[in-house]
Amino acid sequence: MQSQALVFLLCAMYGSIFSFGKLALNYTSPLFLTGSRMCLAGLILLLYQFLFHRKGFILRKEHLWPLVWIAITGVYLTNALEFWGLQFMEAGKACFLYSFTPIATAILSYFWFGEKLTYQKLIGLSLGILGFIPILITHSSTEGHTGFLRLLSLAELAILGAAVATSIGWTLMRVMVKNHSYSSVMSNAITMLGGGIFSLIHSYFADGWTTLPVQEIYPFLGWMVFLCMLSNLICYNLHAHLLKKFTATYLSFAGLTQPIFAAFFGWIFLQEVMSLYFWISAFCVTVGLYMYYREELKQGHMVKPWSLRA
Repeated sequence: MQSQALVFLLCAMYGSIFSFGKLALNYTSPLFLTGSRMCLAGLILLLYQFLFHRKGFILRKEHLWPLVWIAITGVYLTNALEFWGLQFMEAGKACFLYSFTPIATAILSYFWFGEKLTYQKLIGLSLGILGFIPILITHSSTEGHTGFLRLLSLAELAILGAAVATSIGWTLMRVMVKNHSYSSVMSNAITMLGGGIFSLIHSYFADGWTTLPVQEIYPFLGWMVFLCMLSNLICYNLHAHLLKKFTATYLSFAGLTQPIFAAFFGWIFLQEVMSLYFWISAFCVTVGLYMYYREELKQGHMVKPWSLRA
């Protein structure tokens, strides 16, 4: 029971990042917030690896390019697109669109690793994808319409792009850690630092630095450090701890509660109220992915969570 409570605590913290991130964007640009936060987190993790696990403090030349691609997709593109889109929509909606990640990962695993898609899995994925339509047919005036089938706004495309990018990044990370004996701390440290540097370079040109693109330095520093600690350090370590007790598949399914937490925190801190379409989409996607994960359980790819308790 205690471990289950930690799962929902993790989901609540992940969901809160969208609300707190939107508050932080009042003081800087999405690119500079991403770059500064990731560089700080990467340096902290590198220092931790060097001081406490020095044998794993390695970077092989032949693995440099794979780590660069993880930094680009899993850190730079993921966070830059996520925070750019977040500034134009409700925190709950942004978090919900980001929950497209497990669907993107399932599709990617099918093509990349040849994982079998049964009839039931295919129905579940299809229902999950269709479940996004209700929330996509509503836009706020700030989202910026693309005219693409009169369905997607620029902000929505950015968040969906972030979900796909993070799926690619984590798939590459899975290969790197599994096949090349890199510790997850070292891999994340290098990719966070690299992705942060890419973001800062992009910010330099996009934000037109004459001075740092920060409106108020002390509130910015407070939010930046807070998000770094919450997202990159606390959530990361708690997630790693829970992977010892639950499968990644189970944690992904539990992650469907994150938009609900994001909507709650958005209501508390940003006075945002989600529409009925949000709840219709949340229900449809949950049912679809439940069908998918139930089939995973039958195939033996997912262990029942109650059999994994410590």
